[in-house]
Amino acid sequence: MHNVTRVGIRFHIFTLKLSHVKLWHWDFYREYVELNDAGHEDEYDDTLIALLELIWGEGFLSPGGPQAVRDIVKGLDLKDKLVLDIGCGLGGLDVILATDYGARVIGLDVEQELVKQAVERVERAGLIERVSCRLSEPGPLPLDDEEVDVVFGKDSWIHIEDKNAFFSEAFRVLKPGGILTAGDWMRSDKPYGNDMKYFFEMEGLTYHMDTLGNYGEILRDCGFTEITLEDIADDYRNQALQEYAAMQGPLKQQMINALGEEKQAFFVENWRALTVVLDAGELRPARFRAYKPG
Repeated sequence: MHNVTRVGIRFHIFTLKLSHVKLWHWDFYREYVELNDAGHEDEYDDTLIALLELIWGEGFLSPGGPQAVRDIVKGLDLKDKLVLDIGCGLGGLDVILATDYGARVIGLDVEQELVKQAVERVERAGLIERVSCRLSEPGPLPLDDEEVDVVFGKDSWIHIEDKNAFFSEAFRVLKPGGILTAGDWMRSDKPYGNDMKYFFEMEGLTYHMDTLGNYGEILRDCGFTEITLEDIADDYRNQALQEYAAMQGPLKQQMINALGEEKQAFFVENWRALTVVLDAGELRPARFRAYKPG
């Protein structure tokens, strides 16, 4: 958990009371933080954000765009339910949850710039009465016990090291009968090979991967029931190959214009490395769902 010194804070906070749940919303994000050397350092810089939005769509930092959100919440009635999106990124996920499903959403992320852009995206969409994106420190979730109906995640929990503590917190903040539904990037049950290590080097992000089976065991240990686990590695392998081809074809000039030739070449190599570990089965995207008894 990082230490935060707030300087020159000026924001207008107002309270929305919706179905007995209070949501805090920043009228315009004006929070400045200074992190000490031991604190969290943002990993998603402007270059990476620009590249990922070009590949995956505006407001998205992981594959699949709006359809991936629909796949994660398939079959769920979210109208007026309070959804906690842990790792909300640029807010594209939360806009979909609010507009397509009528959910009320609290989005949390540890990266200041991502939250700033998420808040601005929510404002542009006219959703400030339904979506609240907040900067949050790593560690215990800043919510009360049994506060939310659904815990949602999209390819962001890969960055969380202590999965047991994390899922215990998710269980705590869910109401009885609440649902955890998410997608994430998993690993195989074999030791990392050289290709996977090279992929991590190219990514330059902090990953704490686990197997899908271990996710299921942790969820059970935390008290969840009706757990379903779905490996979708084959689906994303095909998508990643299409993305890799597009980066060398239709998207090449757009990438050069946005990033420059050197960074375009770097990210093409990054995607080649991604396709290699997907082909080898070392990287295994998945979806999973579980319920809190109630």
